[in-house]
Amino acid sequence: MKWSIFGGIDPQFVLLKTGKPASTSFSGDYYVKKNSGVRFFSVITLIFLCLAQMQAPVKASYSQKAEELTSYIQANFYDSAQKRYHPTYPREKGKLPWDVMWSNGIVLGMLADATRYDPAQYKPILYNFTLGLTNYYWDPTAPVPAYNAYCSGPGGTDKFYDDNEWMVLDFVNAYEATHDPAFLSFARCTQTFVLSGWDNVLGGGIYWKIDHQQKNSCSNAPAAASAFRISQATGDMEQMGWGLTIRKWTNRTLQDTDGLFWDHINIDGHIERRKWTYNAALMIWTNLLYYQLKNDQPSLREAKRLADASIEHWTDPDTGALQKGEGSFLFSHLLCEALLRLYDVTHDQKYLDAVRRTASFAYRHFRDSSGEYWGTMRSAQAHTGSKSLIELAPIARVYWLLAKYPDPDDIYKGALETIKKGDNTGAMVELKEVVESDPENASAHYYLSVIYKKLNRVADAQAEEVIIEKLAKNPNYLAELTPLGWKPDELGGK
Repeated sequence: MKWSIFGGIDPQFVLLKTGKPASTSFSGDYYVKKNSGVRFFSVITLIFLCLAQMQAPVKASYSQKAEELTSYIQANFYDSAQKRYHPTYPREKGKLPWDVMWSNGIVLGMLADATRYDPAQYKPILYNFTLGLTNYYWDPTAPVPAYNAYCSGPGGTDKFYDDNEWMVLDFVNAYEATHDPAFLSFARCTQTFVLSGWDNVLGGGIYWKIDHQQKNSCSNAPAAASAFRISQATGDMEQMGWGLTIRKWTNRTLQDTDGLFWDHINIDGHIERRKWTYNAALMIWTNLLYYQLKNDQPSLREAKRLADASIEHWTDPDTGALQKGEGSFLFSHLLCEALLRLYDVTHDQKYLDAVRRTASFAYRHFRDSSGEYWGTMRSAQAHTGSKSLIELAPIARVYWLLAKYPDPDDIYKGALETIKKGDNTGAMVELKEVVESDPENASAHYYLSVIYKKLNRVADAQAEEVIIEKLAKNPNYLAELTPLGWKPDELGGK
C-alpha cells in the first residue's frame, strides 16, 4: 500500500517505506519501491559519486567555526538510528527524550545552510533528518496535516502554526541547497496548514497555535515570508497574494511607531507589547523579498528602516552584539540572517558589521577554554549544567550564514601583512574593519593606535588607547597585548 509523506495533500510525492515515483529524487537512506527486490543503497556512496568532480568552496574561518560547532551538535545530540535529536547534552532525567518542533526547525535550517558548503558531509544528514521529522512529527490524520509540536504521532493535538512556518522557510532553503524539487513539495504541503490558520477574527491574521486564542507576530511575519519564498522559488502568484495580505494585516495590527513589532494580540483585543528580534527580522525579510520579487522600492526602504531600528533597539552598548534583552541566539539568529540578506542587496556595511560583531561575541563568550559552546554567556562562565540544542543550533546557523564573508580574524592577518609592506593607510582601513566587526580584538586596537600615531591622527590614537586600557583590565586581553610591547604607562595611565 502506497502512502504519501504528507498524508495525501500532494499525492505526486509518494515516499519512504512504500516507494516513490521515478521523478522524485528525495531520499534519506534511498528507499526504493516496495517489492522491487532492490535493497536500499548507502546515501554516502551515492553522494560521493555525484560530487566526485565538484570542488568544495574554500573554507574560511567562519566555516571552520561552523564546522566545529555543528560537529559537536552531531556528536552529542543526534541519534542517527532514530534520525532525530535529543534536546540536551548531557541528557536530563525526567525531561523529554527528543526535541520539540521549534528546535527541529532551527536544526533543519542549520543543516540546509551547512549543505551549501559541504554537501558530502551534510546532505545525507539533511535528508535523513527530514525523514525522521516526517516519521515522528508529521500528522497525516489531522484535518489539515501538519507537524506536531512534539513527536506525538498521528492525532496529536499540539500544533503551532509558527513551527510549521519555520519548516516552510527551511524547506525552501533546503531546495536551494540541493536543487531537489521534493523540498518544494514539502514546503507547499506545510504551507497549506499555515494558511489554514487565517480567519477574519480581528480583521484577519494567522493564529499562533490551533487553540485559536491569539495571533502573533511570530505566526504572521514568517507566514508572509514563507508565501513570498514559495512565490520566489516557483512563480506562484497566489502565494505572492497571500504574502501581501498577511504583511498588510501584521503592519496594521502589530507594528509600533518605531517600526518594530509587538508580540501578539489576544482574540479579546489585548496586545502584548513585548518585542523580540525574530519578529522584526521576518518583517525585514518579508519586505526585502517583495522588493526582490517586484522591484518595489517602498518595500526596500521599509526593510532598511526596520533593520536600522532593530540594530538601534537590540545592540548591547557594552558588547556591540545584537543581544540586548535576550541573552541567547534563540531569536537573534533570524535577525542576523535578515541583516545579511539585506546587506547582499544594499551592500551597506553596517548590516554586515552588526552580524559579525554578534558572531565575534559568541565566539569569545559562548565558547569556553576547552572549545565547548554554551547557550548563554552566563552558562559558559559557570561551566555547569546541560547544553540545549535549541540554543546551540542558532549559533551554528549564524556561522554558516557568515561563511561566504571574510572573518575578522582573516582581515586582521591581512592587515599585518599590509603593515609589513609599509602601507599604513591600507592597514588602517583593514584594522578599522576588524574592530568594527570584533570590538574586543585587543591586538587590532593596539596596531590601529600605532598606525594612527604614524599618520599623525592624534585624537584617533588616543581614542584607541582608551579602548585598549579598558580591554587590558581583562587578564586574557592583557596577556594578548603584553607580547606586542604594550605597557599601561604608554596610555598616560599607571
